[in-house]
Amino acid sequence: MTKYGFVASGGGYRSFYTGGALVWLKKQGIDVVHVASTSSGNNIVLDYLIWDWQKEDLPPVLTRTMRLSVKDIFQVFSNFLGLRPPLIPSGSHLFTVSKDSCRKSLLLDEEARRHLLATHLKGVRWDILATNLTRREPHIFAVNEILATIDDSTISSFMDAFLAGITTIPYFKAVTIEGEYYIEGGYLDNTPMGTVFADPEVDEIIVADFTDYDYHGAIDKLYKAFPFALPLNSIDMYLLVSDLQLTLPNRRIFSQAALINQMLAAMGKDSVEIERRTYYRKPIHVLRPANLESMTISFKDATAQKRYFELGQRDIAALLTKA
Repeated sequence: MTKYGFVASGGGYRSFYTGGALVWLKKQGIDVVHVASTSSGNNIVLDYLIWDWQKEDLPPVLTRTMRLSVKDIFQVFSNFLGLRPPLIPSGSHLFTVSKDSCRKSLLLDEEARRHLLATHLKGVRWDILATNLTRREPHIFAVNEILATIDDSTISSFMDAFLAGITTIPYFKAVTIEGEYYIEGGYLDNTPMGTVFADPEVDEIIVADFTDYDYHGAIDKLYKAFPFALPLNSIDMYLLVSDLQLTLPNRRIFSQAALINQMLAAMGKDSVEIERRTYYRKPIHVLRPANLESMTISFKDATAQKRYFELGQRDIAALLTKA
């Protein structure tokens, strides 16, 4: 049976699309043995790994997403981002994240969820990509190593890694770990395939990529917006700038992955070692929906997360059926 790696890109509420794909794979009995994520992809992967696959129809946060009551929408927003807006925002960041509140909202204070997480990590490798801003380099947090045993201390260390991987400035304050600043990995690679490619247990890779977006139309619309609506327009512009920063570099990432595959195919090899690093040839299945909005901060469409989830299920079914 084919063993898949799955790459959960960042993208705000777009990641509910990723959730749909992961749920479909699990319900089809398709093995996902390695997941890499960054930004909002981290939230979806955690929800997937604390899901009781035998007893629950959907992961816990996605369950609330599909109900879409007023209370559920608020809880999804809280769980998804761990946000606690201050009464008076800081001049450097709009939101603050309480580590304790975020851990609770992510259900990591519940012993049953901790047990599920520990059990699932025995069969799934999970890597979180963050950006070490102090050193100006990527940093991989190997969740299986951090949570080799699960207790209050290791959960605290995991929360540091988790929050480092979702922190987008200027919305959030950068996370400090051992005196160094961390922000989300999307600034360097919003679709972190590296460790999945290097895993010999992975046969093929599925990637959720959100780079197919009409940036021309989005920026044109903002430039032509009503001038006296600056406070609202500025939030949308910040969101658009974040999208540009976190997604446009992905074209280079995909080009590099395709080049490695083509070079190995031309050499007639499945892998090659260069400077003590092994490169593998693996088929890549790319999920690339068009024009999904992130809507991380502005609630322009409260039903979007549900529609994205359903679209993710349809697209992964079509993609693997075609493959």
